[in-house]
Amino acid sequence: MALRAHILSEKNVLGSVDLKGKASRQTLFEGAFILMIGGILVKIIGAMFKIPLQNLIGATGTAYFSVAYDIYTWMYIITTAGLPVAISRMVSESNAHGRYGDSRRTLQVAFRGFVIIGAVASLAMFFGAGLLANALKSPNSKYAIMAIAPAIFFEVVMSCYRGYTQGFKNMIPTAISQIIVAVVKLIAGILCTLFVLDRLGNGEEAIPYAAAAAIFGVTLGCALGAVYIVLANRRTDAAIQQKSVLAQTPRMSLFKKLLVIAIPITIGSSVLSITNLVDTAMLFRRLLAAGFDQATTDFMYGAYGWARTMFNLPTAVIVPLGVAVVPAITEQYTLRRFDEAKLTIESTLRMAALMALPSGLGLAVLSGPILHLLYPAQPDAASFAAPLLTALGPAVVLVCMVSITNALLQAMGRERVPIFTMLIGGALKIACNYILVGNPQININGAPVGTNLCYGAITVLNLIVICRALGRGVNIGGIFVKPLLASAGCCAGAYLTNRLLTGALGNTLSCLLSIAVAGVIYIVLLCALKALRREDIKLLPKAEKIEKILDKFGWIS
Repeated sequence: MALRAHILSEKNVLGSVDLKGKASRQTLFEGAFILMIGGILVKIIGAMFKIPLQNLIGATGTAYFSVAYDIYTWMYIITTAGLPVAISRMVSESNAHGRYGDSRRTLQVAFRGFVIIGAVASLAMFFGAGLLANALKSPNSKYAIMAIAPAIFFEVVMSCYRGYTQGFKNMIPTAISQIIVAVVKLIAGILCTLFVLDRLGNGEEAIPYAAAAAIFGVTLGCALGAVYIVLANRRTDAAIQQKSVLAQTPRMSLFKKLLVIAIPITIGSSVLSITNLVDTAMLFRRLLAAGFDQATTDFMYGAYGWARTMFNLPTAVIVPLGVAVVPAITEQYTLRRFDEAKLTIESTLRMAALMALPSGLGLAVLSGPILHLLYPAQPDAASFAAPLLTALGPAVVLVCMVSITNALLQAMGRERVPIFTMLIGGALKIACNYILVGNPQININGAPVGTNLCYGAITVLNLIVICRALGRGVNIGGIFVKPLLASAGCCAGAYLTNRLLTGALGNTLSCLLSIAVAGVIYIVLLCALKALRREDIKLLPKAEKIEKILDKFGWIS
């Protein structure tokens, strides 16, 4: 009884200590929506950064920027990929048993262990920039790699605190820190680029330095984001320190458990990251081997980078689902509520499909109009990138599903599975790109084919493992069929609208109207098909009100 009283006391304390006074009442999708809003804002701000930037530095500068960012992503994944998930899982498990002191100690152990790794990685990347750039056959990327290297250290700091607050199902600090990074990146990156171009001119010799100036905005953003999230955590951390009365697990035991969870996740994530890095080097080498000179190769890869930028946009509303679902499903598994976990998994997959399918198919259908709308100063590169984006459309859906299924597997304690599924997908991608990109007639157009094969294989394999692990059949058809039908209908409407209006209104207005028409058609078809289910609605904010409205018109199944 005394132990139970202590647990209830600590839960009451934690329920009253959160950044906005509501963290303890956040449902799965309330937390996800907070991250979605943050993610959408981040992507909008990112577009405001990348689009004018790419108009300033062109496809060649974009190639230097992309190479540096790919290396940064690889280094970031190596040092932090498994960290927030591992911390979130351990904190969620501790909270489920009322051991909030262990939650705080988990953060301390993770921070002390991984901040050194982050510092070493930043130094290695900075001083090894020349070697990395030469290895990827893009020597002019050296300065951009040096400029973004310190960001790794600050990302480690943010990852520790993000995992900690997510374990309490409080997604607000993560969302705000992401927005801070994006805003500072936008302002500092553009200003630094303009400063360099003003001093050095717009010639080809200035482009490597302009790309470095642009990417330095990422470093400044990460630094300020880290400062914010550390300060924002102080109130919750102080309350836990004062009120935690249960005996705490030894630090070494927590550190070992952290590594057991984090290492497989990091390996799984790094497999695909390393694959992408190898793929980047291969694309340059295979294009050169196909007979293209360095300038043409840089242009092709830069234009492909524009398509990849659009390809990554929809993940802003999908990744938050994966982040939010980890502590929720971990808690359900810890308390052995398996039927409840199955419903949560199905709802998560269905919500992901509802958002990913129209995004991916829409980008495929309107690739040309969208790219010309966004890059009016670079019409040749936009035209070159359009078929690449069309081919990447299905992969948009698949990469979103990979993100969700990986998160589900990690939450279910199957964090080793993505290592093998990503190895298989990465091998397919490398093999496909080696064969296709080296063909002069196919060249860079072969890259999206490899991407589709890669993420398609990973998605199928992950879903098979999830179904087997649950031991309760997941209704795959019920998850994907109705969203696919609604997406096909809205994309057909967008295509026809654009074809009809382009001649009369021009590209900009016709593209925007086509997107608006597609949105209306999609909502109407979702309601007509009753694509949302009652169990999905119950996980949403304001669930009762939404359910009443949908019930009134018979739009819910």
